[in-house]
Amino acid sequence: MRSLDAIQSEIIPHRYVFMDVEEGDTRAVERLVPMLRQKSHAAVVTPKAALGELTDYLKDHRVNHVIVGEELDRGVFVTAQKLLTGDIFGIEKYLPEGTPVHYVRLRDFEGRGKALDTVLAYAEEAKMRRQVRSAIGSVCEELLMNALYDAPVDEHGNQIFAEVDPHDRTKSRSPRPVSIRYAATESQFAVAVRDRFGRLAKNTILAYIDKCLRSPVQIDRKTYGAGLGLYLVANAAASYLVNVAYGIATEVVCTFDRGAKAPLRLVGVFVHPGQAEMLREGPTPETAAGRPDDDEDTSVQVEPGGQ
Repeated sequence: MRSLDAIQSEIIPHRYVFMDVEEGDTRAVERLVPMLRQKSHAAVVTPKAALGELTDYLKDHRVNHVIVGEELDRGVFVTAQKLLTGDIFGIEKYLPEGTPVHYVRLRDFEGRGKALDTVLAYAEEAKMRRQVRSAIGSVCEELLMNALYDAPVDEHGNQIFAEVDPHDRTKSRSPRPVSIRYAATESQFAVAVRDRFGRLAKNTILAYIDKCLRSPVQIDRKTYGAGLGLYLVANAAASYLVNVAYGIATEVVCTFDRGAKAPLRLVGVFVHPGQAEMLREGPTPETAAGRPDDDEDTSVQVEPGGQ
């Protein structure tokens, strides 16, 4: 371990870099980034970070992980393990060994409702508090809708349901199945939703979270429904991990504390090396804004700078 000032070479030769950053020191990351190899993977380790600081840390394509506070030991271990082995998928990596994991598969809106009811019933059975169950329900609802109707693309990479009214989407089946896995431990509840398209890019996640954080006006859900959902998920969960293999699958893993709600403390985007360059640039609010609007008011009030 060396301090940034002690590094003599212009380029850090290591492929995997973990950087210890003081609270809110985004400039330290800005200093580090030019010294990274183009194919390196960097993780920021910091005692505390607001959501806006998390997105600032992650802006460069080589910095894909932030580990905060209480999550330091476990978060660093799992992140390093996934990077070194290339085995990026699976909710089990964030659970104690032997934890039972439950599974539901679905393809349509009706299946989404049944899956949501099943997960929430299990959360209640596992003695999760009402406030936590509410957060679990909101996140699962967003992730399942995204996987069913925002993730599907055609052979040209165009979103299949992009021009379909959100209410009409619910009458359609997703062309490929969606799955949700869930589990409870003594300290947390975990969910993982997986689609079979593998198109979610990090810049898409950051662009929409940043837009919601900094916008002084209402955020329009119909412009890009999944975009607002990305922000809502980041605000509700304690951990937010995205695993992507281009053209194969996207898996979003979220965890929730049993106790009082804490800010997001573990963020990571893991991309399988095969065709990873195809996920360098995804849709943003600017590219989505060209979609035709309808007359329905689907805006949602988001507090700028919310945590």
